[in-house]
Amino acid sequence: MKKIKSVCIILITVFMLINIKTVYAASSISFSSSSPKVGESLRVTVSVPNVNTVDLKATVSGCGTNGTIQIVDGSMTGNPKTFSGSVTVTPTSTGTITVTISDSSNAVLNGSYVSVGGSRTITVSNKQSSSNSSSSSSNNSSSSSNTTTTQEPEVKKSSEKNLSSLSVSEGTLSPKFSSGTTTYKVDLTSETESLTISAKAKDSKAKVSGTGKKELKIGENNFTVTVTAEDGSKKTYTISVYVTEKPTQFVKSGDQNLGILNDLSKTDVPKGFEKSTIKIDNKDVTALKNKDMGLTLLYLQNEDESTGFYIYDVDNNKVLSKYQTVTVSGKTYVLMNAPDNLEAIQDLKTATIKIGDVELSGWKFEDEALSHYTLVYLMNEAGETQLYTYEDTEGTLQKYTPVEEKNDNTLTYVFIGTTALFVVSTAVLGYMYISFKKKSISAIKDYYERKNQG
Repeated sequence: MKKIKSVCIILITVFMLINIKTVYAASSISFSSSSPKVGESLRVTVSVPNVNTVDLKATVSGCGTNGTIQIVDGSMTGNPKTFSGSVTVTPTSTGTITVTISDSSNAVLNGSYVSVGGSRTITVSNKQSSSNSSSSSSNNSSSSSNTTTTQEPEVKKSSEKNLSSLSVSEGTLSPKFSSGTTTYKVDLTSETESLTISAKAKDSKAKVSGTGKKELKIGENNFTVTVTAEDGSKKTYTISVYVTEKPTQFVKSGDQNLGILNDLSKTDVPKGFEKSTIKIDNKDVTALKNKDMGLTLLYLQNEDESTGFYIYDVDNNKVLSKYQTVTVSGKTYVLMNAPDNLEAIQDLKTATIKIGDVELSGWKFEDEALSHYTLVYLMNEAGETQLYTYEDTEGTLQKYTPVEEKNDNTLTYVFIGTTALFVVSTAVLGYMYISFKKKSISAIKDYYERKNQG
């Protein structure tokens, strides 16, 4: 009986081993593009059709890629179905991307093991290409796929992006044109309102942009000429055109005609002043104003074409003087024209005075004892104008207080006063004496008249 049971177990085991056999089915490897390029995303998909369960791992490598596809399903019930998985990679170089399914990957269909091994490759380039690939298939044995890639011949495009010539219709390029030099300057005056830029590329297949007629404004004007090579690479040439303002409106300062300049881009605006617009002869003019000091400045050009700021009297429409400042002990003063009555100060003579590095007009004392002292007429930061005394050995500045000369005539005054008092006293005494004398004589006369009558 025991022998019969043993035989039955052996027969059942042999029967099961005969029925659980290994068969092979094809796995599918596909790509989202048949001609991938460097820098473009590529979707890689692996599919296993018509199985109950699968345990698969595939790796993606080559051209700087590194990806893994994992498909795992432990269910052995239900109808056969298709399992798939995917990964997205981005190639960073040209070459070949290879997708390889691990040898240990397998699947089960109706109790039978199914091998799903295989591999596939695809070529990556910078140019458009077409790829024809054949996927692996199983014919009762494990095999790897063979891939055939056909790439169109690459036509190399020119990268030449230099100019053969560059010129302007007005002025002169500085430095002289050279294809390797990309930055140039042109100086013009405001009499020129526009210019034309001309350029030609060395390569006839390259494109040039930025040429043609250009409108100019006073100050700096920047223009660019761009050369685009056949392969898309670019080179830029820059032309900086500076237009210097030529005065068209003038104001008087003494016998001089000073031209008004509105372009202050190349000047340093004095501290405390802000740009403003005023009208002169019904035309807008750029000016600078200091509200605290009550000053207005114009930027003017004199007859020898030198320029500078001048103090302008808006109310009386006239230029007062050139704007000059001196700084003493950290305080800044503005040189002003002195009133005419200051010329009457005695013992003074006009002179050119130097305070620090600034030379300005003022007065010196004729007295040699005061040779280190000079007078200047200044406006302080609060807008107050007055005379200041400058002492050149110590470099100090202080408000000038005139000292009036006084003659000592005390004795004369005493003498005159005493004399006047004596004269008055004598006159009073004389008057009293005469009056008393008259009264005495009259009284005596009346006495004797009464006596004679009695």
